[in-house]
Amino acid sequence: MRGSSMVDIGARNELVVLDAIRSDPDGSSQSEVIRRSGLSRQAVSLITRRLLERGIVETAGTLGGARGKPRTLLKVVPTALLAAGVHLDPSGIAIAIVDLEARVVAEETLPAPTTDPEADVARIAAGLDAVLDRLEREGWRAPDGGTPAETLLGIGVASPGSLDARRGLVESPPWLPGWRDVPLTELLGAATGRPVMLDKDTNAALTAELWYGRRTVEGTVLYLYVGAGVGSAVASGGRVRAGATTQAGEIGHLPTGLPGTRCGCGRLACLSMFTDVAGMLERTAQGVPLSGGAPTSAHVAALVARADAGEEGPLAEVRGHGTALGEALRTLISVHDPSLVIIGGPYWELLSPHALPGLLERARSTDRGAPEVEIRSSVFGDDVGAIGAATLQMGRALSPATLPA
Repeated sequence: MRGSSMVDIGARNELVVLDAIRSDPDGSSQSEVIRRSGLSRQAVSLITRRLLERGIVETAGTLGGARGKPRTLLKVVPTALLAAGVHLDPSGIAIAIVDLEARVVAEETLPAPTTDPEADVARIAAGLDAVLDRLEREGWRAPDGGTPAETLLGIGVASPGSLDARRGLVESPPWLPGWRDVPLTELLGAATGRPVMLDKDTNAALTAELWYGRRTVEGTVLYLYVGAGVGSAVASGGRVRAGATTQAGEIGHLPTGLPGTRCGCGRLACLSMFTDVAGMLERTAQGVPLSGGAPTSAHVAALVARADAGEEGPLAEVRGHGTALGEALRTLISVHDPSLVIIGGPYWELLSPHALPGLLERARSTDRGAPEVEIRSSVFGDDVGAIGAATLQMGRALSPATLPA
C-alpha cells in the first residue's frame, strides 16, 4: 500500500474487514469475518478480493468442516503497513518502526530531550527520516513494492504525563524542564508532513499489549508501568480507558499501608516513596551519578547488580519496590476486577527477578486480592514505549476500538 493515509485502502468498511481478519493470528475464514464485521457476505467478498490484490491480506490454508467445502483462511500480511513510534522519556528519545504484528523492523535511540522542544522535534524528525532511509537502503519493501516511507501510516508519540491527548499538548511532564504546554503533534506533524497522535506512555504500553495479544482483549486488563516512577492503565473490551483528561492511572500517591515516612503530599507511605528510582538511588548512595538528569537504565542496572551481589541496602530497595507495588496492586485489583494483570515498562525486566516474588505475595495476601487473576510480565522490553506509540497510530487507522476513551 502506498501513501501515509488509510484513504488509499478505500472506504471505512475495508478497515472494518481488515480489523476483523487481523483479530485472529491463526487466520480467519470469510464467514468469521462476516460475523465479526456485521457486513454482508457480498461486501466482505468484494473487499477481501481487493485486499488480496493489494497484498495487504493473504490466504493461509484451509479449515475443514463437518459439512460443506473447506473454508479458506485469511491473514493480514504483517509487512503491508508500518507505523512509527516515538517515546519521549527523560532518559532518552526512542524511535521504532513496527509492522502490523507490533514487530520492530527498525529502531533508533536519540539523546535525552533538552530544554528546547522545537530543537528536539527537529531531531526526532531527522531521526525518523534516517531510520526510514536506512530501511530502504537495506532493501525493505512492502508486498506491493512500496518503500518504508510510502508504507508508513503515521507517527504515535508516548510521553509521561501530564498531557492533553486530544489537543496533542505536552503540558508538564516530570524531569523535562522546558517542556511546558508544547503543541507536540502540531510541531512534529509540520516537521514530518505525517499524521501524529499523542498519549501517555502507560496507555501506549497497554495498547502494545492489546495489539500484540489480540485474543486477550475481551475482559478487563490492568497494566502496571514501571519506569523512573510507576503508573497504570486499564482496558476493557479491548479499549484503553484514559479518563476525561487523560490522567487516569496516576498511582504514585496511592497509600500502601507500609511503614514509611510522610510523603510530600502529606500522606504516609505513598507508593512513590518506595518505587521512584531517584529515591532508591539516593537511599543506596548509587555510584552512577545522576548529573542533574533523570535516572536511566544504567542506574537501575547498577543498582540491581549490587542487589545480585547480596549487598543489603540495594537488595532491600529492590525487594521493597516489589512489596509496595504488590500492596498497590492488591487495591487496584479490588477496584478494577481485572481478568489479567500485566507488569512492564522500561525498568521492569531489570527489577523483576528481585521484585516479582514480593509483589505476588502481597497482591494475593488477603481477600482484597484475587488469587485467580492472572498476573504476568510484559512480552516487551524497555522499548515498549516506542512500540506502544506506534501501535496507537496503527489503532487509529485500523481499529478505532483500541484508542483510549
